[in-house]
Amino acid sequence: MNKVQLGVSPLSWTNEAILELGDDISYETCIAEAARAGFTGIELGRKFPKQPETVIATLASFGLEPVTSWYSGFLAERSVEDEWPEALPMIRHLAALGCRVMVYGECAAGPAGGSTAVLAQTPPLDDLDLQAYARRVTDFASRASESGLQLVYHPHVMMPVETVDEIDRFMSAAGEPLRLLLDTGHVAMAGGDYRVVMERWWSRIAHIHLKDIRRSVRDTLDPHGQTLDEAVHEGVFTVPGDGDLDYGPLIRRIAAHGYDGWLVVEAEQDPLKAPPLAMAKTGFSHVSELLERHAIPFDRNPNHDRG
Repeated sequence: MNKVQLGVSPLSWTNEAILELGDDISYETCIAEAARAGFTGIELGRKFPKQPETVIATLASFGLEPVTSWYSGFLAERSVEDEWPEALPMIRHLAALGCRVMVYGECAAGPAGGSTAVLAQTPPLDDLDLQAYARRVTDFASRASESGLQLVYHPHVMMPVETVDEIDRFMSAAGEPLRLLLDTGHVAMAGGDYRVVMERWWSRIAHIHLKDIRRSVRDTLDPHGQTLDEAVHEGVFTVPGDGDLDYGPLIRRIAAHGYDGWLVVEAEQDPLKAPPLAMAKTGFSHVSELLERHAIPFDRNPNHDRG
């Protein structure tokens, strides 16, 4: 069996969209603590250097490698020909870093009000011409593959593809060049069960975000009065081992069928309430114990601090 690669998202340190969360935490602190937690890879964030050679060198000094980055796409509203020039700098950057996947998040056709929209205003997939949209994303994935990158589609709360049903409909319409990102926390936040998505789409899942959820927080949110940003501030998301999701089925699936990709621990949290190093250690410990229990090989960072 191939080794599973364990990575982490910088969102526990510095949020990409909620700028006040972790804005004072440096890039150096983030990558040093990611290494201490035990991870061997990290996704890119807004504090990262812009030069690929600098990213590679600084990460390598901590025993880390770059995993991938989120790309904000607008294919719900524009053609592949219009999207491609916008995406090319990111594609070239990821290729220069040696990354294998590129995360696509749909940022067009969002709710009126953007980040101020309440949870109940999530945009329905029915507002799009599904076949035409899926065809554009598939064509975009084909072009990305020519640059050596596998495009993975990220279903996401407050975006057109969010629920289990929407994931099924979209992935059924999209062609084989497109792969799926399984984000356990976003599926749960949308009221679904990640196991259903995993079982239906395992052959096309090429990247996994291990985001946990606190159901006690989710269940008290007012969908008609609170936004996703407010839900994050209240702590709806957390790392595996600190929330309510059971990752046993996922690890057993990997043990039975294999998985050639990254498992990335990710949790948008307020670093003042959830200290990033402690949270990262919790996530790594929980996932690594599950992998060991099922005899799935993986690497620990040589800078791993088990304390």
